[in-house]
Amino acid sequence: MLLEQYLQNIGLDDKEAKVYLAGLQTGPATIVELAKVSGIKRSTVYEVVEDLKEKSLVNVSQQGKRRIFSVQEPENLLLFLEQKNNVLRQILPDLEAIKNVSARKPAIRIFEGVSGLQQIYEDIIKKPGDILALAAPRDMIAPKVLDYLISSWEPRRIKNKMRLRRININFKEDWQLNNRKIEHEKEFEEVYYWPKKDYPFTVGIYIYRQKVAFVSFSPRELVGIIIRSPEINATMKLMFEMFWNRK
Repeated sequence: MLLEQYLQNIGLDDKEAKVYLAGLQTGPATIVELAKVSGIKRSTVYEVVEDLKEKSLVNVSQQGKRRIFSVQEPENLLLFLEQKNNVLRQILPDLEAIKNVSARKPAIRIFEGVSGLQQIYEDIIKKPGDILALAAPRDMIAPKVLDYLISSWEPRRIKNKMRLRRININFKEDWQLNNRKIEHEKEFEEVYYWPKKDYPFTVGIYIYRQKVAFVSFSPRELVGIIIRSPEINATMKLMFEMFWNRK
Protein backbone atom coordinates (compact mmCIF):
# COMPACT_ATOMS: atom_id res chain seq x y z
CA MET A 1 0.00 0.00 0.00
CA LEU A 2 1.32 3.41 -0.96
CA LEU A 3 0.35 5.02 2.37
CA GLU A 4 2.44 2.42 4.22
CA GLN A 5 5.46 3.41 2.15
CA TYR A 6 4.92 7.10 2.90
CA LEU A 7 4.68 6.40 6.63
CA GLN A 8 7.90 4.41 6.45
CA ASN A 9 9.55 7.31 4.64
CA ILE A 10 8.85 9.59 7.63
CA GLY A 11 10.23 7.19 10.22
CA LEU A 12 7.80 4.36 11.01
CA ASP A 13 8.80 0.78 10.33
CA ASP A 14 6.60 -1.50 8.23
CA LYS A 15 4.67 -3.00 11.17
CA GLU A 16 4.14 0.38 12.83
CA ALA A 17 2.76 1.72 9.56
CA LYS A 18 0.34 -1.22 9.22
CA VAL A 19 -0.93 -0.94 12.80
CA TYR A 20 -1.27 2.85 12.57
CA LEU A 21 -3.34 2.58 9.38
CA ALA A 22 -5.41 -0.22 10.92
CA GLY A 23 -6.13 2.03 13.92
CA LEU A 24 -7.30 4.83 11.64
CA GLN A 25 -9.71 2.41 9.95
CA THR A 26 -11.11 0.80 13.12
CA GLY A 27 -11.18 3.75 15.46
CA PRO A 28 -10.73 2.80 19.15
CA ALA A 29 -10.01 -0.92 19.11
CA THR A 30 -8.65 -3.88 21.06
CA ILE A 31 -5.38 -5.62 20.25
CA VAL A 32 -7.37 -8.47 18.68
CA GLU A 33 -9.17 -6.06 16.34
CA LEU A 34 -5.95 -4.28 15.39
CA ALA A 35 -4.29 -7.64 14.69
CA LYS A 36 -7.17 -8.72 12.46
CA VAL A 37 -7.23 -5.54 10.36
CA SER A 38 -3.44 -5.11 10.13
CA GLY A 39 -2.75 -8.78 9.39
CA ILE A 40 -0.04 -8.89 12.09
CA LYS A 41 0.14 -11.48 14.89
CA ARG A 42 -1.50 -10.36 18.13
CA SER A 43 1.68 -10.83 20.17
CA THR A 44 3.56 -8.62 17.72
CA VAL A 45 0.83 -5.96 17.73
CA TYR A 46 1.36 -5.57 21.50
CA GLU A 47 5.00 -4.67 20.90
CA VAL A 48 4.19 -2.38 17.97
CA VAL A 49 1.57 -0.48 20.00
CA GLU A 50 4.15 0.15 22.72
CA ASP A 51 6.51 1.60 20.12
CA LEU A 52 3.75 3.82 18.76
CA LYS A 53 2.96 4.99 22.30
CA GLU A 54 6.58 6.12 22.68
CA LYS A 55 6.15 8.11 19.48
CA SER A 56 2.98 9.71 20.90
CA LEU A 57 0.93 8.18 18.10
CA VAL A 58 -1.31 5.90 20.24
CA ASN A 59 -3.46 6.49 23.33
CA VAL A 60 -4.54 3.71 25.70
CA SER A 61 -7.76 3.69 27.73
CA GLN A 62 -9.54 1.13 29.90
CA GLN A 63 -13.13 0.02 29.28
CA GLY A 64 -14.00 -2.46 31.97
CA LYS A 65 -11.52 -5.27 31.62
CA ARG A 66 -10.59 -4.33 28.09
CA ARG A 67 -7.72 -2.11 27.04
CA ILE A 68 -8.67 0.10 24.13
CA PHE A 69 -6.11 1.58 21.77
CA SER A 70 -6.75 4.74 19.78
CA VAL A 71 -4.30 6.11 17.24
CA GLN A 72 -3.72 9.84 17.22
CA GLU A 73 -5.11 12.03 14.46
CA PRO A 74 -2.98 12.21 11.29
CA GLU A 75 -2.04 15.80 12.22
CA ASN A 76 0.01 14.34 15.07
CA LEU A 77 2.40 12.93 12.49
CA LEU A 78 3.56 16.51 11.99
CA LEU A 79 4.35 16.74 15.70
CA PHE A 80 6.23 13.45 15.42
CA LEU A 81 8.34 14.88 12.59
CA GLU A 82 8.97 18.12 14.50
CA GLN A 83 10.23 16.10 17.47
CA LYS A 84 12.64 14.24 15.19
CA ASN A 85 13.82 17.54 13.70
CA ASN A 86 14.38 18.98 17.18
CA VAL A 87 16.54 16.01 18.10
CA LEU A 88 18.55 16.44 14.91
CA ARG A 89 19.05 20.17 15.59
CA GLN A 90 20.38 19.33 19.05
CA ILE A 91 22.99 16.88 17.77
CA LEU A 92 24.03 18.85 14.66
CA PRO A 93 26.82 20.72 16.52
CA ASP A 94 28.25 17.41 17.72
CA LEU A 95 28.06 15.94 14.22
CA GLU A 96 29.80 19.02 12.80
CA ALA A 97 32.48 18.75 15.49
CA ILE A 98 33.16 15.13 14.55
CA LYS A 99 33.35 16.07 10.88
CA ASN A 100 35.79 18.91 11.53
CA VAL A 101 38.05 16.69 13.64
CA SER A 102 38.10 13.64 11.38
CA ALA A 103 37.75 15.11 7.89
CA ARG A 104 41.07 16.81 7.41
CA LYS A 105 41.46 15.99 3.74
CA PRO A 106 39.67 18.06 1.11
CA ALA A 107 36.23 16.66 0.28
CA ILE A 108 34.65 16.78 -3.17
CA ARG A 109 30.97 16.25 -3.94
CA ILE A 110 29.37 16.15 -7.39
CA PHE A 111 25.75 17.16 -8.11
CA GLU A 112 23.73 16.69 -11.27
CA GLY A 113 20.47 18.04 -12.64
CA VAL A 114 18.25 20.85 -11.42
CA SER A 115 17.74 19.25 -8.01
CA GLY A 116 21.49 18.74 -7.67
CA LEU A 117 22.25 22.40 -8.37
CA GLN A 118 19.58 23.40 -5.87
CA GLN A 119 21.39 21.32 -3.25
CA ILE A 120 24.54 23.33 -3.92
CA TYR A 121 22.73 26.62 -3.41
CA GLU A 122 21.04 25.33 -0.27
CA ASP A 123 24.49 24.45 1.08
CA ILE A 124 25.72 27.97 0.37
CA ILE A 125 23.05 29.64 2.54
CA LYS A 126 22.49 27.00 5.21
CA LYS A 127 24.95 28.76 7.54
CA PRO A 128 25.79 32.45 8.07
CA GLY A 129 28.69 33.90 6.14
CA ASP A 130 29.62 36.15 3.24
CA ILE A 131 29.46 34.85 -0.32
CA LEU A 132 31.80 35.73 -3.19
CA ALA A 133 30.51 34.96 -6.66
CA LEU A 134 32.01 34.95 -10.12
CA ALA A 135 28.72 34.74 -11.97
CA ALA A 136 27.96 32.85 -15.15
CA PRO A 137 26.22 34.72 -17.98
CA ARG A 138 22.52 34.92 -17.20
CA ASP A 139 21.46 33.73 -20.64
CA MET A 140 23.34 30.46 -20.10
CA ILE A 141 21.41 29.51 -16.98
CA ALA A 142 18.74 26.84 -17.42
CA PRO A 143 15.26 28.40 -16.93
CA LYS A 144 14.27 26.13 -14.02
CA VAL A 145 17.47 26.97 -12.14
CA LEU A 146 17.07 30.68 -12.82
CA ASP A 147 13.48 30.62 -11.56
CA TYR A 148 14.61 28.87 -8.36
CA LEU A 149 17.37 31.44 -7.81
CA ILE A 150 15.06 34.42 -8.28
CA SER A 151 11.93 33.17 -6.50
CA SER A 152 13.42 31.10 -3.67
CA TRP A 153 17.15 31.38 -3.09
CA GLU A 154 17.70 35.14 -3.33
CA PRO A 155 14.78 36.10 -1.02
CA ARG A 156 16.08 33.73 1.68
CA ARG A 157 19.65 34.97 1.32
CA ILE A 158 18.43 38.55 1.74
CA LYS A 159 16.17 37.63 4.65
CA ASN A 160 19.14 36.06 6.43
CA LYS A 161 21.25 39.16 5.65
CA MET A 162 23.97 37.15 3.97
CA ARG A 163 26.19 39.57 2.08
CA LEU A 164 27.05 38.79 -1.53
CA ARG A 165 29.82 40.32 -3.59
CA ARG A 166 29.28 39.38 -7.21
CA ILE A 167 31.33 39.93 -10.34
CA ASN A 168 28.87 40.03 -13.17
CA ILE A 169 28.72 40.55 -16.90
CA ASN A 170 27.30 43.83 -18.18
CA PHE A 171 24.37 42.25 -20.03
CA LYS A 172 22.88 45.54 -21.19
CA GLU A 173 26.23 46.62 -22.63
CA ASP A 174 25.66 50.02 -21.04
CA TRP A 175 29.12 51.59 -21.19
CA GLN A 176 28.35 53.56 -18.01
CA LEU A 177 28.19 50.28 -16.08
CA ASN A 178 31.48 48.92 -17.36
CA ASN A 179 34.03 48.39 -14.56
CA ARG A 180 31.68 49.93 -11.99
CA LYS A 181 30.82 48.63 -8.53
CA ILE A 182 27.24 49.24 -7.47
CA GLU A 183 25.96 48.49 -3.97
CA HIS A 184 22.41 47.35 -3.43
CA GLU A 185 22.01 47.89 0.31
CA LYS A 186 18.55 46.41 0.68
CA GLU A 187 19.67 43.25 -1.12
CA PHE A 188 22.91 42.98 0.90
CA GLU A 189 24.73 42.82 -2.40
CA GLU A 190 27.51 44.62 -4.24
CA VAL A 191 27.99 43.99 -7.95
CA TYR A 192 31.03 44.70 -10.09
CA TYR A 193 30.03 44.92 -13.78
CA TRP A 194 32.53 43.72 -16.37
CA PRO A 195 32.34 44.63 -20.04
CA LYS A 196 30.69 41.82 -21.97
CA LYS A 197 33.60 41.45 -24.36
CA ASP A 198 36.06 40.95 -21.47
CA TYR A 199 34.02 38.61 -19.28
CA PRO A 200 35.89 35.29 -18.96
CA PHE A 201 33.50 32.99 -17.06
CA THR A 202 30.96 30.56 -18.50
CA VAL A 203 30.33 28.73 -15.21
CA GLY A 204 29.37 30.09 -11.80
CA ILE A 205 32.01 30.05 -9.05
CA TYR A 206 30.92 30.54 -5.44
CA ILE A 207 33.36 31.00 -2.57
CA TYR A 208 31.88 30.64 0.90
CA ARG A 209 32.88 29.48 4.37
CA GLN A 210 35.62 26.85 3.76
CA LYS A 211 34.22 25.75 0.41
CA VAL A 212 34.21 26.54 -3.29
CA ALA A 213 31.39 25.54 -5.66
CA PHE A 214 31.68 25.35 -9.45
CA VAL A 215 28.37 25.27 -11.31
CA SER A 216 27.70 24.67 -15.00
CA PHE A 217 24.20 25.95 -15.75
CA SER A 218 23.92 24.95 -19.38
CA PRO A 219 20.79 22.84 -20.07
CA ARG A 220 23.11 20.41 -21.84
CA GLU A 221 25.37 20.10 -18.80
CA LEU A 222 23.62 20.72 -15.49
CA VAL A 223 26.39 19.73 -13.11
CA GLY A 224 28.14 21.22 -10.10
CA ILE A 225 31.00 20.46 -7.73
CA ILE A 226 31.54 21.48 -4.10
CA ILE A 227 35.11 21.36 -2.80
CA ARG A 228 35.62 21.70 0.94
CA SER A 229 39.22 22.80 1.42
CA PRO A 230 40.53 25.78 3.42
CA GLU A 231 43.55 26.03 1.10
CA ILE A 232 41.55 26.03 -2.12
CA ASN A 233 39.03 28.40 -0.55
CA ALA A 234 41.79 30.85 0.42
CA THR A 235 43.34 30.67 -3.05
CA MET A 236 40.01 31.32 -4.75
CA LYS A 237 39.39 34.27 -2.44
CA LEU A 238 42.69 35.79 -3.54
CA MET A 239 41.75 35.22 -7.18
CA PHE A 240 38.36 36.83 -6.60
CA GLU A 241 39.97 39.91 -5.04
CA MET A 242 42.29 40.23 -8.04
CA PHE A 243 39.28 40.32 -10.38
CA TRP A 244 37.34 42.55 -7.98
CA ASN A 245 40.12 45.12 -7.88
CA ARG A 246 40.80 44.97 -11.61
CA LYS A 247 41.63 48.35 -13.11
